[in-house]
Amino acid sequence: MPDSTQSDLERENAELRLFRTVFDMAAEGIVVTDGDNRILAVNPAFTLITGYEPSEVIGKDPNVLRSGLQEQSFYDAMWEQVRRTGRWDGELLNRRKNGAIFREWLSIATERDSQGGVLRHIGIFRDVSEAEDTAHRLWRHNNLDPLTELPNRGLLLDRLLQALVIAGRENSRAALLFIGLDGFKTINDTLGHTIGDKLLQEAARRFSGCLREGDTLARFGSDEFVAVLAAAHSVEEVEAVVRTVLESLHEPFLIEAHRILTSASIGISLWPGDGDDVESLMRNATGAMQQAKEAGRGTFRFFTAHMDARAQLRSRLAGELSEALEHGEFSLVYQPLINVRDGRVEGAEALLRWHSRYIGAIGPDQFIPLAEEMGLILPIGEWLLAAACAEAAGWEPAGLGPLSVAINVSPRQVQQTDIAATLERVLKASGLAPERVTVEITESLVLNAGDEVLDKLNRIRALGARIAVDDFGTGYASLSYLKHFPVDQLKIDRSFVADALDNTEDSRLIEAIVALGHSLGMTVVGEGVETKEQLAFLAEHGCDLVQGYRFSPPLAADRFREFVRSRAFILPP
Repeated sequence: MPDSTQSDLERENAELRLFRTVFDMAAEGIVVTDGDNRILAVNPAFTLITGYEPSEVIGKDPNVLRSGLQEQSFYDAMWEQVRRTGRWDGELLNRRKNGAIFREWLSIATERDSQGGVLRHIGIFRDVSEAEDTAHRLWRHNNLDPLTELPNRGLLLDRLLQALVIAGRENSRAALLFIGLDGFKTINDTLGHTIGDKLLQEAARRFSGCLREGDTLARFGSDEFVAVLAAAHSVEEVEAVVRTVLESLHEPFLIEAHRILTSASIGISLWPGDGDDVESLMRNATGAMQQAKEAGRGTFRFFTAHMDARAQLRSRLAGELSEALEHGEFSLVYQPLINVRDGRVEGAEALLRWHSRYIGAIGPDQFIPLAEEMGLILPIGEWLLAAACAEAAGWEPAGLGPLSVAINVSPRQVQQTDIAATLERVLKASGLAPERVTVEITESLVLNAGDEVLDKLNRIRALGARIAVDDFGTGYASLSYLKHFPVDQLKIDRSFVADALDNTEDSRLIEAIVALGHSLGMTVVGEGVETKEQLAFLAEHGCDLVQGYRFSPPLAADRFREFVRSRAFILPP
């Protein structure tokens, strides 16, 4: 054999060995078919990915791997492109030998003979399932709320922008619904976070079922959801969706043997009209939701210009409030507490007032909730405690007698600070006897209190101070709660006193509160007494103390002292 021929053969053999090595060692699966699309050869990576040995697939059509999850039209289009161009690249869903579905990225190339006929198809593919799954998990992590699997804030803003674009293009409207569950914190605190989480999941499911195709529901915060209604053609269309959302909560939630009935408050802003951008639409819908809550909950409000004015005022108040304590803008007034039996002044409730150097007098109903939200209630509450005790410490030396002072404390003061240590420090600084102080707490604090709060209240009592439950009856606290708390006094909410003469239920409730308090050795105070008939009713039913405009409005410190000295008040017969 001539040397050149031998060299050519050796070179060809070397190339064949190289190609075979590449074929066998490639990380991608390789499948070679003939012109009739019958498998001629597969490499080891094919077996590793699909689970099929070469003997199980050679001579068969590659559709042995089909998952059945893609339409025939997909494959028809794929082979049409192969016939037309000789190539195809794309993603397939195939099935392994064990039945598992996997994603593959497949590239098909065609080898033709000299006449243009198909000799072979070579398919090279890789398993992209894990990469796809990782990308999908990452997308879900970045875009979905993990508890409800609803869109999170980021995806919500994207969907809202899309809705505004659609509304502008189609000359329609977009609506933003800000949905807040009513009383969710109480449910969370009393039944636990596990029950609360399941309630949120079920609420998300119900709300989702109320929306139209193309709308978006997202979880915005703890108990807050936001719905974006795209292509809304009328206010009536939006209102119909809102009412459906509210009605979805009429059926109680049944969660781990708990039957929970809740409601929602919804604020609505519309585009165009209620804001020029996403931020203003969100802000205005939130303000409208607050209005719905103030209106009694379980209802909805559309944003109005009046709400915007309130929101701007609220923003200005927040700015002024942050500096009010530093500039000495707070003061206290004192509303006398009158003994029903003999008309003596027993003491006073210290009430906080704010007079801004720029805005003027601002009502407690405006600034106290704002102080709670801003976290300013803690320093303000400590100032109130110190100022009230300092004033009360001067009453007996001034000849007013051993009067007591009642001081309201925020639930946050009890929950987030060492309120007993603060009170002890204030008493020491003022020189006021502890038994002259009544710490007024809210009924909601009693209802939702845990062991830590109970311990703090017991420490207040251990100092010698008394504890009163303010606005009693509004939260329907039961005897079982009161038996376990160191409470000395119940204060009947003014709303019951106002309607006691005309409303049988309110009069019976007052009778029950007085009986309950006395059975537990507590004194009972009637708030908001304005008429002699209300006073006579409370006296007849055994109320111990009363306060209200029938006797005196809240008075500045010097005027309160004059009121006590004058003994001008005479109980009517």
